[in-house]
Amino acid sequence: MKRWGNLSLRFKLIVVYFFSVFLPLLLIAQVLLNVSGNQIIRQTTELTQEAAEQMGNNVKELVQQYADMVTRFGMDETLQYYLNPIKDYRENLDSIDAYQYYLKPITYDFGLRNATTGLKIYFVNETLLPGLGIYERVDDKVRALPEYARAVEAGTGIVWGRSGSDLYVSRSIRNLSGNLFGVVTIRFEESRLYSLMKESDPNERRTSIVDETGTVVSSNERSVVGRPFSVRAEDDGSGEYKTITTEISGRDLPNWRILIEAPIDSLLKEEKQVRKTSLIVTGLTLLFSCCLIIVFLNRIMDRIRKLLRTMTQVKQGKFVKVQGDGRADEIGQLTKNFNQMVEGLEHSIEENYVIRLSLQDAQIKKREAELYALHSQINPHFLFNTLESIRMKLITSNQNRDTANMVRNLSKILRKSLNWHDDVIRLEEEIDFANSYLEIQKGRFHDKITVEMDIDESLLSMNIPKLIVQPIVENAIKHGIENKKGKGVISITAKKENDGVQIVVRDDGIGISADKLERIQLSLRARDKYRNEGRAIGLQNVHERIALYYGEGYGLTVESVPGEGTSVTISIPRRLERTEVNPNV
Repeated sequence: MKRWGNLSLRFKLIVVYFFSVFLPLLLIAQVLLNVSGNQIIRQTTELTQEAAEQMGNNVKELVQQYADMVTRFGMDETLQYYLNPIKDYRENLDSIDAYQYYLKPITYDFGLRNATTGLKIYFVNETLLPGLGIYERVDDKVRALPEYARAVEAGTGIVWGRSGSDLYVSRSIRNLSGNLFGVVTIRFEESRLYSLMKESDPNERRTSIVDETGTVVSSNERSVVGRPFSVRAEDDGSGEYKTITTEISGRDLPNWRILIEAPIDSLLKEEKQVRKTSLIVTGLTLLFSCCLIIVFLNRIMDRIRKLLRTMTQVKQGKFVKVQGDGRADEIGQLTKNFNQMVEGLEHSIEENYVIRLSLQDAQIKKREAELYALHSQINPHFLFNTLESIRMKLITSNQNRDTANMVRNLSKILRKSLNWHDDVIRLEEEIDFANSYLEIQKGRFHDKITVEMDIDESLLSMNIPKLIVQPIVENAIKHGIENKKGKGVISITAKKENDGVQIVVRDDGIGISADKLERIQLSLRARDKYRNEGRAIGLQNVHERIALYYGEGYGLTVESVPGEGTSVTISIPRRLERTEVNPNV
């Protein structure tokens, strides 16, 4: 076992291939070839049997149509009424009327639908005139016809037979008492049956339809049609035959059989050809697989040796990479990972330094944003207590209730500023805070401002960074509505958008000029460089805080049309995935 372990990987793989692939495939091919002869004969026999059954169904379907036709004519009560022997047609006009109003309509479409068939109705009424080439009076010539004589002899049964080169099906027309009114006969060409079997070669497979007397009704070997059926002799050069028989049975159907004769020698010849071809293909396949596996192993081993040589150099302290292997297979992935590992070793110190600087920068920006958000909070305890006292006095004296509402809303704002210790609050609290601010502004501007709210209630409980809506509302009033003539509308909407949430603050104020809008949008991308751009100070602060909490890709989008208004969209994910910053950095 130790000696096997010392052998090269290439030799091991070749040995494994020989015993696990080459020899098993060779044995399997031999076994398959040994059983292929019987298998081919069995499958061919089954296919021949299925073909015979399918042909039997096709023949049965065809003759069933003719049987249904003669049955319909033979049992038609109105036809029996007009063909009744006791009915008097001594006046020619009576016969004309009978043909015009019934006998012609009942058979009119028969010839249109059955171009290769002929219909004859022989009647015994001696006063009815023959007509239409279909209705013919029975005389001695008609009585001598086999289709007529056999139908009369069969009572109400259907008879099948051959007359000349055509086939016929006949049935007598009788009333319930059994009195004979006539015979209906349908002749059809034998070619209708031959069309069902003519595609097969009679030398390879002879197909015959034989009646109850042993006479061939139809066959793909045209010379035997109308003759007594006999099995092919072996002296015709084809050897022994295997015969498949299928019966055609059913009520009113002919007692016919379908016989298919397949030469066994041709089946064996096919098996021998398959065996010979299989041996050639198997040999060539095994030879090709051997060459392919050797070439493939050589290429793999060259790549592995190259990787091993490079690993040895890295082990000696030389940080070199494997060159020229960009393939995506396992060895390529291994080489890629090795190169990345070498590159990582070279740059580990530099990467750690850059990460430390990034963390420090993120912490500094976060603290700057928080300081800016709390910039306007001056002594909230004092303002809250004083304003609350004023509000209570105003309510008690029932004077200036609007002023009292403004003080109440201001108190709510100050209370929230005092109690908001966390950076994260619920959306419901942020909307309530912005609404309190709007109520104060509505009182200040004497209902110049109209507020519209459309908040998805399912979003009220989600967590968001605090003070991201109110600064935008403040900008909308200060820069949009305050300088507008007449009343203005501010709308706040919050809705789900794919996997995120969009909070939109719109105003119909004076809008922003194109140049200023471009500078504001640039400030949201460039941040500190444009911090002094008017309203961009508050917007940039909100944008930076959102980016700190959720990462790049989230924040504000500003759109405006001068004279029509401004829309600010806050894009955040549904769940708060806050970026943790090490406070000790």
